[in-house]
Parts: sequence; structure tokens; C-alpha cells
Amino acid sequence: MTVRLKAAPFNITIMQAYAPTTDHEDEEVEDFYNEVQRRLNETPKKDIIVIQGDWNTKIGEDAQEDWEGTCGQYCNQATNGRGLLEFAKYNDLRIMNTFGPHKPSKRWMLHSPGGEYHKQIDYQYIMMKRRFQSSVNIAQTRGFPGADVGSDNELVMMTFTLRLKKNKKRGNIRIKFDVDKLKDPNILTTFQANIGGRFAPLLVLNNNQDLTPDDLVETFNETLSEEASKVLGKPRVKKKKWMTDEILALCDQRRSLKKRKKDPEGRKQCRETNLKVKRSIKEATEK
Repeated sequence: MTVRLKAAPFNITIMQAYAPTTDHEDEEVEDFYNEVQRRLNETPKKDIIVIQGDWNTKIGEDAQEDWEGTCGQYCNQATNGRGLLEFAKYNDLRIMNTFGPHKPSKRWMLHSPGGEYHKQIDYQYIMMKRRFQSSVNIAQTRGFPGADVGSDNELVMMTFTLRLKKNKKRGNIRIKFDVDKLKDPNILTTFQANIGGRFAPLLVLNNNQDLTPDDLVETFNETLSEEASKVLGKPRVKKKKWMTDEILALCDQRRSLKKRKKDPEGRKQCRETNLKVKRSIKEATEK
């Protein structure tokens, strides 16, 4: 059974499984793991995944040596948990209730009717992706032998706290254009010509089709932004208060002249422009 909870910015998927007991054939156990794997593959990768249930298997105390990171060092004696370990490692899952140094009574999940034998078999309840491992409270991830649940199985609980980043709603981004360029008569004429050429067909189109005022406003804004982006561009950021448009223009000129440094005349002009840049910067900073 799979439950997917809507959350932000990640949804939470909780899977509940019940594995075949040791009385079943190996093929049935393999089919079970294949089905769980199929369900897990269908889960979006960004989800917070918790897998719980009864896996009817046990992991030995020495498993941590060969499966470090997948399980912890606090397991009980057993050797038939390889299937669970392989499944967890393949999916980058952590069997969280094997990481805490709890006393045996809080690691036992199943008791025999006479209370003589105890087993630790319910690892699945606390399997999580490694990415969220640090969110788990290991001290509170254990069995609770004092809970009165009327069953041979103990209550198993995992406590984890997630501090997720709050999504900030971004408003409409206002694009700024270098309107100072319109002071140049040539650029102003070009911009007006382009705008006029784009707006004239829109007016004709409006006479032939039933366009709402909102449609016209949106179309005019888009057209204006496109032409402003082509002709004006974005304003250059002046990182220094003393920076002027004249200095920036000289820097642009120097940059273009560097491409002609192989030409003697180009080298000469580049040196002269470089001196102008330095002289202009000195005058601006001394004001």
C-alpha cells in the first residue's frame, strides 16, 4: 500500500509492505521484492520516501562491516537479511532503527508466546533515503515495549523533523532598458521607426478581428519590450560611483581595438585609447 502526501516543496510518499515468511518459496520472496521495487520506481525521485511494514527477515550483527551506510552496528544475531540489505543498498535507503545504541529490549520487535525468544525483524518501518538521514531522531527511532497494542509485535516508531525551504512567490520581473541611449538622435530615430513598423500591422489586425483591450495592451507591451531589448539593451551596471558613460564608452572602444593589435596602426590607437581611459578615470576619481 502506498500513500502520497502533498507537501511543499517535496511530497511525502509512505509505503507499507508485508513480506512473505520463511515458510514461503524463494520465488515468492523474490516476486515480493520485485513488486516493491516497481512501486518505488513509480514514485517521483524528489519525494521524501519512507518504507515501513513487516519484512519477516533479520540482519546479523556483522552486517555493518559489509553493508556500511545501509545499516548500523546495532543489529541482533541473524543471517537471512541479505534480500533486505540488497534492496536497501540498491535504492540508497538507510535502515534507520539499526543506527541507535538502544538496549536490546528496545530493539526487539517480536516476542515468542512464552517470552523466551526475541527477534528484531521490523526494519522496513524506518527505511529512508540517505539525503534525509540527518533529519531522523535516532534516539526516538526504536521499539516501544511498554505500548499496549495487544500483539506479539512491538510498536516501532521513527521520529524525524524536516526543515524545508519556504518557496517564495516571485512577482513580475520588471526589465530595465538603457533609456539614456535615446538621447542619441540616431538611436532614437531607429527605435521610433522599428516601433512604428511593428505597431502599424497590429492596428490593421485589430480592425479585422475582435481583439479585446486586454489583448491589445498585452501585444503592445510585448512588442515594445522586444524592440527595446534589440535597440537599447540593458543598462550597464556602474559598480563605482565615479564611473561615467564616457569612461564606459572609452573602455568599449579599447576592447574593440585590442583585436587590431597585430596592425601597427591598431596598436597605436589602442595605446592612445588606453591612455585616455586612465586619464578619464584619474580625473573622475579626483573630483
